[in-house]
Amino acid sequence: MSEVSKKLALTGEQFQIMLKIVSKNPVDLLYSESCRKYLALDRWKSNQAMQVHADTHAGVMPGTVEHNRRETEQGLFGSTRRTRRLIFPLSSLEPIYSRPQTLKVLSIGPRTEMEIFNLLAVGFVLPNITALDLISSSPLIDTGDMHRMPYDDRSFDVVISSWVLGYSSEPQLAIDEMVRVCADGGIVAVGLTYESALGTGVVAGESAASAINGSNYKSVAEVTSLIGDRLDKIYFQQEPEPGQKSGPVMIIGRIKHRV
Repeated sequence: MSEVSKKLALTGEQFQIMLKIVSKNPVDLLYSESCRKYLALDRWKSNQAMQVHADTHAGVMPGTVEHNRRETEQGLFGSTRRTRRLIFPLSSLEPIYSRPQTLKVLSIGPRTEMEIFNLLAVGFVLPNITALDLISSSPLIDTGDMHRMPYDDRSFDVVISSWVLGYSSEPQLAIDEMVRVCADGGIVAVGLTYESALGTGVVAGESAASAINGSNYKSVAEVTSLIGDRLDKIYFQQEPEPGQKSGPVMIIGRIKHRV
């Protein structure tokens, strides 16, 4: 046991009291990365029947379905930590912080329930959370394509695209769809990883693309240019430091529909 662990060791009484506290609001357990991963994996093991969206748009990068199916089937739930880099700053914004339980949120490309659990942890409620992915083994995730989403205009107060823009060869169309389904004055949050060695975002095998890792967008300006004058305000942004060969590119902003 480390020195820190020794200093934070709980007495039996403290542990029992904390269990009673958590039992009153089990969602608090989802603040824990380990608990989120355990629950997502355990639920996935009980329902591994994978649905795949049949009618994919040409903008879906070759290898997208194969990459994500393989990652899921191998239990590589990479979004355990990654999506919180976007969700935590999002949840601290005043338009979100004071009333998350009233907001309708769309999670684009969560792959597994991990991102949904992250959203629950910061205060969003399950009846108001919609998730969409090309593949799904969860009743909480619709199958569909971000290039032509099956939702009405201005349906959501918050739209999250967490590390999925790199799967698109037509990112302008994907962004246009995100803006379309976002309410006027709503918030769009986009996160991706810039990886200079990849260029197109695709890692191709000898005969066909089979894995995707990263994106060729290296700055916030490149992402916001896709939103254009529909971006009314930037709440949060991050991009690689000068000289870095890779790193996160994140933007959270308010949408203003011009027509």
